[in-house]
Amino acid sequence: MSVVKNVINTPGPAPKAVEYADIQGQGRIPYGKTADVKVPTGMGRSTARGMGAAVKGGSYISCK
Repeated sequence: MSVVKNVINTPGPAPKAVEYADIQGQGRIPYGKTADVKVPTGMGRSTARGMGAAVKGGSYISCK
């Protein structure tokens, strides 16, 4: 008969959170900070530029 062997390893403590990346032999690099961003909520007509302007008709509706 076949037997299933359960190997139960208890993990050690998790590493603590730090505010930098520590690269061995090169030093530390701080992580970036979070910032609020402006989310566009309205729609408006924009001017198409470049080769696609002729295909799109010169303008298109975009988020503003």
